[in-house]
Amino acid sequence: MALTTNAIGDIGEMTVSIRLMEFGSINVFLLGGKVPAFDLLAELIPHDDQEKPYQFLIQVKTTNTKHPFTKRVKKLKTPVPDKKLKTLINRPLPTYVAGVDLNTFDVYLVSAFDRTKSFRNSIPTGFKLEGKPNVAANKRNLNRLRDDVKRYWLNLNIDTYKPNYNSSI
Repeated sequence: MALTTNAIGDIGEMTVSIRLMEFGSINVFLLGGKVPAFDLLAELIPHDDQEKPYQFLIQVKTTNTKHPFTKRVKKLKTPVPDKKLKTLINRPLPTYVAGVDLNTFDVYLVSAFDRTKSFRNSIPTGFKLEGKPNVAANKRNLNRLRDDVKRYWLNLNIDTYKPNYNSSI
């Protein structure tokens, strides 16, 4: 029996969640169909009292086709409509797109910060979390993701801004 589109999407979201939580440094919250532009809210688990639980958003796209990659340049055929991508990018948190290949349960992650980029046909496969765990590579890439999210928040200088914000409520 063939999987429904919703089942394929749900399996993809669960796969991304598992890959991100693999080493206990990221919590993931499934949002499901409640928010149209992103599927997961993820949060870094602080390593010490100085670190904050910085958050980021992920739009998940999943494929279970026999030939999930483009021929010329190896990209995953999991298109993200431009409108959905722009909505994701406009969120004030760090944003990413995850493509999932259900043949291998590999996850490909790409940042979604640049409004001039488009993933309407496929997404790049340079950042990979392997389904058949390559512990060293997955750990290295999750650390790269943690560093990327932390750098985003630290460059905003939120620690200075928030305590000095004068709320009208």
